[in-house]
Amino acid sequence: MKENLNKRIIFVGSTTTLTLATVGAFLLWPSPFGDHRIIVQDVEPAETPGTIQEISWTWEPDEETTAQSVFIGPAGPIVMYEDGVSALDGSNGTEIWSYRVNDLRAPSSRSDSIRVGVTSDREYTVLAWHPRETVEYVNMAILESGSGQLIDEYRFSPPEEEVDDGARPPLPSLDRLSTDTWLEPDGDGFAALSIFTGEKKWDYTPDSKCRILYNYSHENFEDFSVLIGEETLIFGQYCDEDVSEGTFHGDLIALNAENGSEKWTIENRISLARSEIDIEYDVRKTDMNPMWDPGYITVTTEQGNSLVDIDTGNIILDDTRDIFPDSPDDSAILDANEDRIIDVTRHIYDQPSIFTTADTRSGNIESTTTLPSTDFNHYLLLPEDLNISFSWPNIIPLRGGILTTTCKNECEENTKTNYTDTVTFIPSTPEGEEETVEIPLPSDTSDQSTHTLLASPGSVIAYMKHEGSIPEIFGLK
Repeated sequence: MKENLNKRIIFVGSTTTLTLATVGAFLLWPSPFGDHRIIVQDVEPAETPGTIQEISWTWEPDEETTAQSVFIGPAGPIVMYEDGVSALDGSNGTEIWSYRVNDLRAPSSRSDSIRVGVTSDREYTVLAWHPRETVEYVNMAILESGSGQLIDEYRFSPPEEEVDDGARPPLPSLDRLSTDTWLEPDGDGFAALSIFTGEKKWDYTPDSKCRILYNYSHENFEDFSVLIGEETLIFGQYCDEDVSEGTFHGDLIALNAENGSEKWTIENRISLARSEIDIEYDVRKTDMNPMWDPGYITVTTEQGNSLVDIDTGNIILDDTRDIFPDSPDDSAILDANEDRIIDVTRHIYDQPSIFTTADTRSGNIESTTTLPSTDFNHYLLLPEDLNISFSWPNIIPLRGGILTTTCKNECEENTKTNYTDTVTFIPSTPEGEEETVEIPLPSDTSDQSTHTLLASPGSVIAYMKHEGSIPEIFGLK
């Protein structure tokens, strides 16, 4: 149940013509927090395309605005700026609504003065920022991601022990939202705070002999080993272990994201890895990765790269690599669920890369697709670690195949060429037809730059960060 939803009434502008009744600027009354506009009402979300053939639309921020990040909402991309957000229609790139903070438009404002998050069900967009005039609290705003309706605005004051004297309070960590909460450190555990009020909904404290796997020396869970789905929060912990050892195992715990109650635990089987952020303190974390199918994760266990059902905690496969025994070490599991597993064997230069799809239950190979290398080789920017599709979003699934960034000129190293000025749809069956689309890059971009690809209602979103900002967003269909 959503709480304390202070719904605002939107003033609808001129209806003298059908166009103005449907498309136009619809303003809320003046707000001390930000400038809120609804430009298009009742947008009907479109399906994500199953293949791509062309750039359908292009969007650029205005000259005075810097686009910094892109999220996916129920109707299309949601663009974060240094002073707020705008939602676009994924079908055509039209702006649907916006929320801009006047305080952050001053020349003295900093890009780290605002954070934005979208809830796991995409229903709400949350903003948190430091107002210029005070160091006592953080301003918060919550909007419906689809319609842009402003749900509420309020001032959030973190607990006093979290704030140094005379310092601004830390901004809430909004990059891992459930349907209605965000997470913050709380003693030896963590707390789930309501996005609507900032109040604590529930908390979790481990047994006195156990430690949760996040980095205590960094604010806002920068290295917090937690995955949040729509209903399930998953994290690792270890108990009675000597952290100075090179390798040891711990527990994987799943909580109900609504109330913090335990859903399941996999005891003493999860392999623990050294923190990527803080090696000095020898902090450990859990090596787990979400699959494209949101109901599954893979996690490194004592048995291998295990496939886990998020809802039940059942280990479906002890080691996904067993299905592909002939794959080299630098191949990767791109996706896995109870029905299928997709493996990629990466090759560069004289050998093509290969996608292999297998039946999860039987292990039988269903299809093998060799990527063509006559005109160019596909340059998949994948590290040697397994299960990296979440960390390297230049490859995504579509109906019947995979979309990935590609390059021309044989992807040769040390050549002055734009490495990812094309994206290619590779069908999952050999008889399918491959489609390639060229995407412009910033004229002065560095070599080996890569676009980020996001599956969105209405189109596939492609964008590249250049010198910390996003100059253009492309909609592919």
